Amino acid sequence: MKRAILLQIDEITSKKGKILKDFSSKATSEFNRLWKDRNFCNTFMDFHRKTFAESKGRTGFNVQVYACLERTVWRSKGVSKGITVKFNVPRNCKTFDMTMPFIELGIYPRNRIAVPIKKNRNFQRYSDLLKNGWICKTYGLTSRLEIVAYLSKDGTELPLKKNVLGIDVNSKCFAITVLSPEGMVLHQDYFGKDIWERRRKLFERKSILQSYADTGSSHANKALNRTKRNEHNFVKNRIGEVVRDITEMALRYDADISIENLKRFSPKSKRFNREVMRIPFLTFRKNLEQRCFDKNIKLNIVDAWHTSKFCSHCGAVGKGHDSRNYALFRCKECGVEVNSDRQASLNIAIKSLLERRDTTNHDSFQISNRRVPVNGLIRPDAVVEPIVAVRHVSSTYGKPTGFSRG
Repeated sequence: MKRAILLQIDEITSKKGKILKDFSSKATSEFNRLWKDRNFCNTFMDFHRKTFAESKGRTGFNVQVYACLERTVWRSKGVSKGITVKFNVPRNCKTFDMTMPFIELGIYPRNRIAVPIKKNRNFQRYSDLLKNGWICKTYGLTSRLEIVAYLSKDGTELPLKKNVLGIDVNSKCFAITVLSPEGMVLHQDYFGKDIWERRRKLFERKSILQSYADTGSSHANKALNRTKRNEHNFVKNRIGEVVRDITEMALRYDADISIENLKRFSPKSKRFNREVMRIPFLTFRKNLEQRCFDKNIKLNIVDAWHTSKFCSHCGAVGKGHDSRNYALFRCKECGVEVNSDRQASLNIAIKSLLERRDTTNHDSFQISNRRVPVNGLIRPDAVVEPIVAVRHVSSTYGKPTGFSRG
C-alpha cells in the first residue's frame, strides 16, 4: 500500500526560496524540452541514450534527479506548467530533527539545501504513520514549493471474515448487501444518494455560467472556477464519509468487502458520459483500499461478468434491467422483480462467497428456496484463466491469490 502526504514548508530565507524556485522552474523547462524529444523515440532506452548526456550537462542536476525527470516524461501525456521532482533517501535526500524537522534535498552535485517543515495536521499525520510502521523512501518538491512524502507499507495476508459485503457502484448511489455464508441477506442499504443530486444541480449551474463565460464575462469565469472547486471538494469529502460508513458496517457485521472490477467504458454521447461519471469510481476505490488496509479488512475485486443480469432467485441470466423501468431487475424465467442496484450488490457478494477457500460445495450454494446454478456467474473461460472470476486485492498487502471452479 502506498500513500502521499503534502507537507508545508516553514518560513525560509529569501536566498533559499530563490534557489528552490529557480530549481523548480529549471526542472519544468527541462521536462517540457524532453517531452519534445520523446516523440521521436520508440523505447525508453532509446530516449535515455538520446537525451541523457546533453541534458545532464545543460542542467547540472544530480543523476537521480535527472533520472526522475526522464521517467516522468516517458509516462506523461504532454507538457506541464509545473512538475514534482522526486528525491530518494538516503542517496539524494535525508531527514533530521533539531528544534524543528528538516528535509535536506540534493538538488545539484555537492549542493544540498535543508528545508524546514511546518508542524501542522499533515505533519502530525505523517509522523503517526511513521510510528505505525510506514516507511518513506522518497520525497518530492512541487512547483508550489511544497514537500510530498511518499510512504509505503507491506501488509500480511488477512484471515477471512465470516460474512461478505458486496458493493454495487452506479451513477446515483452505492448499493450494499451483507451476505452470510449460508446465503442469508443480513442487511441491504444505499449510500451517497446526495452526491448525485448535488452534482446534478452543480452541472446545471456550470452550464449556465459557461454560457456567460463564453461571452467574455470575467465574473462568470471566476464563478465557474469557484463552482468547480466546490464540486471537487464536496465529492471528495462525501466519498470519504461514505467509505468510512461502509467500512464501519463491514466491521459491525464481521464481513469482507467485495466490489466490481469496472473498466473504462467506451465513450458515447456527452450526456451518457456525464451520467456515468457522477459517481467517481476511481476515487471511491482508492479511498476504500486505504481504509480497508488501515482497518484490516480484506478487499476483493470481483469480475463484473453478469453481476447485473444474473437472477439470484432462479439462476437465470437475462437482459437484466427492465425495459420499462431501468431501476428494476425483471427475470423472465421466474418473474421476480427487485431493485436492480440491490440485485447487483447481492450478486457481487454471491460471487465472492463462491470463490472462498472454505466453500466446498459451490453447486449447492443457496440464496432462496431454489437452488442457484452458479456457473451463470463464472466466465466460460474461468478454467483457462484461474483468476478471472475474483481477485483478492487484499493481496496487495501480500501475494495475489485467486480461486476458480473446477
